[in-house]
Amino acid sequence: MISTPDVSGPLPWWLPLSVLAWIAQMVAYHGVGLLFEWSDRTGKLRSCKVRDVDRLTYAELLPRVLVNQLFILLPAMVALQYFGLAFVGAPHMSLWHFLLAFALMGVGHDIVQYVAHRWILHRPGLIRTLGHSLHHSTGASKGVSACYMTSADFFLEIVLPYVIPLVLVGAGADIAFHLIVASLGAIGGLYEHSGYDFAEALPRQGLSGVKRRLVAALAAVVTSKAHGEHHRRSNVSFSDGFGSPGICDTIFATRWDKVGGPGQALTPRSAD
Repeated sequence: MISTPDVSGPLPWWLPLSVLAWIAQMVAYHGVGLLFEWSDRTGKLRSCKVRDVDRLTYAELLPRVLVNQLFILLPAMVALQYFGLAFVGAPHMSLWHFLLAFALMGVGHDIVQYVAHRWILHRPGLIRTLGHSLHHSTGASKGVSACYMTSADFFLEIVLPYVIPLVLVGAGADIAFHLIVASLGAIGGLYEHSGYDFAEALPRQGLSGVKRRLVAALAAVVTSKAHGEHHRRSNVSFSDGFGSPGICDTIFATRWDKVGGPGQALTPRSAD
């Protein structure tokens, strides 16, 4: 059912919520992406840089990223609102609905991405047909490369894990929810492709007891190790990564820290 614009809502008629959420995601993605690029150039966070293998520059990666975001993601988000599937409805959610929907977005993203990533994009007959090898020609060491992929890959791995849970959680037209979800998703992807691991900045010496356990727990939360291992090996962490609950990789025993062996080395011709 097609939804007509709600001119009585908090947004002007010419700015659909889906477009506003996309703009917020672009501000977050490219703002943080530029910060990582600045750090790469200046070495300001050198102590936390654990991967630095990408041959393509920021300027070489950016055009394909922008094409995907402008011509795949934006139309998909606008279509959801046009057909009344998301970004429409009640302008505010209750606190409990907000928190539950936020948690379910993480679970839903984990499930949809795992299915698309492992069982479609990683199938031997489809990895090159759908172009997933292009994304893995990078080494997850430059933040903007998070969306450097073919359009088919981008739709399956980025768009669907975002929009399918969004439709199911019934977030209505709550502006705060949509802006937060869109922005955090962008930042998470940038970080795990940036080559930085902020767990490296945590103290490692002179800790004991509760402090050691707290630091270990914090390191497990902030590390980007999982996706780095996914790019380095060929058989681990298909949806387990920064900000992800890692449910499917745990259930199917594909978490990077649960799979033995170094896996297959990645090259532009042989990517996972």
